[in-house]
Amino acid sequence: MDTWDIIYLVCMGTGLLYTLITLFFGDTVSDLLGQIDLPVLQPILLVSALTAFGASGFLLTRFTAFSQWFVFAIAVAIGLMLAAAAYFVWVKPMENAESSIGYSMKQLEGMVGEVLTSIPAEGLGEVLITMVGGTTNHMAASIDREAIREGTRVVVIDVRDHVLYVTPFQNLMEKESV
Repeated sequence: MDTWDIIYLVCMGTGLLYTLITLFFGDTVSDLLGQIDLPVLQPILLVSALTAFGASGFLLTRFTAFSQWFVFAIAVAIGLMLAAAAYFVWVKPMENAESSIGYSMKQLEGMVGEVLTSIPAEGLGEVLITMVGGTTNHMAASIDREAIREGTRVVVIDVRDHVLYVTPFQNLMEKESV
């Protein structure tokens, strides 16, 4: 084995080792390295380019009669092409598709829900809120300290200590008919 073989094997081995570490330790390593804000320098792209460079360089050295500098140039080109392909086929579409169904309790303020369990004037009941990711139910209290019956539509006014403070909801159509 000559120096170039060792260089190519180290590059390929580094990429494979990184892959195994992220496989067994989840996204922890990727998150640590993912603090880089340049989209083209994401760890997955750098490691895939490094691995492809090492593997293609090693294989071309072993199975072709090309000069070392020509093999190096081809290996660099293959690594860059694989990284570019990974960026446009995988990373870029995933950036656009990332969304979360998570929410913070403060985001519930202003949302309309329905009382599942009647809310007493001085106690807690349960409210069902429909959101993008489905429905969620939460403990609720009347902000006006008035009893609210089951099935009543309510609006969330405030959230404190994981309790929604609600008041009966009346839209303009309901107000006009009263």
